[in-house]
Amino acid sequence: MLESFGFDFRTKCPQPLIVKIIRQCGYPEDTVYPTAYKICLDLFRTYAPLKQTTVVMAIACVELAARLHDLDLDQLKGNAETLELFCRRWATSREEILGSLITRDVFAMAYMS
Repeated sequence: MLESFGFDFRTKCPQPLIVKIIRQCGYPEDTVYPTAYKICLDLFRTYAPLKQTTVVMAIACVELAARLHDLDLDQLKGNAETLELFCRRWATSREEILGSLITRDVFAMAYMS
């Protein structure tokens, strides 16, 4: 019934965005990417793809992987000006990313990976 109203259940894969974000932030690909990739795959076992956009899920996976590896989050968040430019470039907001991180869907994936 929802599909007849135009609701689209398909979501795009966030994995290519994860690679772009990791490279843009300058994180080591050999450590952060495998962790972010596992978190991303586990997200599809939850309701996160229905709740969040692909970009928000990708950024949340990268941030959670960086936190798990105790990396400097300033590369991802930076100061207020660079964070605003980062969010504007990816057409999202920090509130959406934090909302995705705080929800049990993404946060619980850290313990499953």
